[in-house]
Amino acid sequence: MRPVDIIVVGGGLSGSAIALGLVREGAGKVILFDEQLPTQRLSRGNFGLTWFMCKGASHPVYAQWSRMACQQWPAFAAGLEEETGYDIELEWTGGAVQAFGEAEFQAHSESIENLKAVCATVGLDYPVRMLNREEFADLVPGMELGEEVSGAMYTSDQGHVNPLKLLAAMRCAFQKEGGSFIGAQAVSAVVPNPGGSVTVKTNRGDYQCQKLVIASGHGSSRLLAPLGEKLHIYPQRGQLMVTQRHKRVLTVPMLSVRQTPDGTFVIGLSTEDTAMNTRVTVSAMKSQAANAIRLFPMLAKVNWVRAWGAIRVMTPDGAPIYSRIPGHENITVLALHSAVSLAPLAANVVAPWILGIREHELLSNFSNGRFNV
Repeated sequence: MRPVDIIVVGGGLSGSAIALGLVREGAGKVILFDEQLPTQRLSRGNFGLTWFMCKGASHPVYAQWSRMACQQWPAFAAGLEEETGYDIELEWTGGAVQAFGEAEFQAHSESIENLKAVCATVGLDYPVRMLNREEFADLVPGMELGEEVSGAMYTSDQGHVNPLKLLAAMRCAFQKEGGSFIGAQAVSAVVPNPGGSVTVKTNRGDYQCQKLVIASGHGSSRLLAPLGEKLHIYPQRGQLMVTQRHKRVLTVPMLSVRQTPDGTFVIGLSTEDTAMNTRVTVSAMKSQAANAIRLFPMLAKVNWVRAWGAIRVMTPDGAPIYSRIPGHENITVLALHSAVSLAPLAANVVAPWILGIREHELLSNFSNGRFNV
């Protein structure tokens, strides 16, 4: 039995951000377990947006939480890059969501006003505005707009990043600050002990910790079931497509189209109920390509070279789960979509809450128990 202070099960974006936050708060000996194969890494299917716009339209607190995360992103990225030397390719150039036709333009306008009011209730700004077609065209001078585009909602206070480089940088920083990363080691069970500690059983031996964080995506459910906790998540497949490299002409990312620093265009935004099936489908590729070309016709002329799918971790209301397990207050579970956008809050806000150092007033809104109705 190997004793440690805290174990984090799940070395993806969320688990790595939490583990980094824990060591920065002086949590003692922290181990981060990761058993995923590279092909199963959810960050491979992350679009890489560091966004708050559009998030939380039906969940006001999630809108506020996302806005808080984006406020912290530039400093979070700068700290990671300075400490690790990794260029995570953050481009803080803003972001836009196109509108097709006047009805959609009006719907976007109403959404902005609603979310401005929601964020104002907790003293947060919501710097999003509508651009008409001409203003939108000026924002993306290297791209011709499709005929149906009527304008876009836009903010300058968000951007995009390379998810895999972000993951590498957080893991690197975690280890540089004293954490231990253990890859290719599967956790089979967690067993609470009478004295308050937790035994974590792995395929290479057992560990004992005082606090446990479970952040292993869809693998979390099987670890929580023996503890009597049903995790309210479901799988949702998303597919992405990428082009060959092209001269850089789009520096402001769209919700479903962005161009990376190396010149490739990436498109996405499919949502499919396919259980754990990660296959790529022709129907989704056609739909995504048609939507992208409808926005930017020039995309019909580039060569699309690769497509892949990944399974998102979704909750019924789309907002994250940060929850202590009833009866086992030293065991915490995290389950969420938007792990890139929310990474700064995982490290700077959720990690201190896990340690009992401080608790943000919004955190209580994200318990797993909110779905027990």
